[in-house]
Amino acid sequence: MLHPTGVAGAERLRSYYLANLIGNPLDTTIAAAALVFGGVIERYPRIKFLMVHGGGFAPYQAGRFDHGWRVRTEPRANLKTPPKASMDKLLFDTIAHGRPALEFLVSSCTPARVLLGSGYPFDMGTLECARQVEALSIAETDKATILRGAARRVLALP
Repeated sequence: MLHPTGVAGAERLRSYYLANLIGNPLDTTIAAAALVFGGVIERYPRIKFLMVHGGGFAPYQAGRFDHGWRVRTEPRANLKTPPKASMDKLLFDTIAHGRPALEFLVSSCTPARVLLGSGYPFDMGTLECARQVEALSIAETDKATILRGAARRVLALP
């Protein structure tokens, strides 16, 4: 599980709690992109990486990652296959703080790759995490996967 501790551009994010509101998801995005474009996931496909904050901005920019890989040489420096192949191996938590964002995440990466997250005990966490999943417009089996099945599989529990 990757979680930021010091955020990029912190000096520009001092006002309005932006270091957390923008900075934490940004750092999660940077970590995901570094794992993908650095070829780490490609070289070590059995390692499971859980990206907090719903993956930051990475799931929503996956198309941009693929486009950049096709049209630029820099993203291909350490990555043999399109970024989608590596992105499809990342896991994400449910801390998106909004039903549309969480529904997009689940639909774009499948429920099997989304694990329940609370963010507890931090102020940006939520004790409503299970209720947020229950409120989604997805199949009951998909809700069960997010609430327990995905974590059981990742942790190799019965």
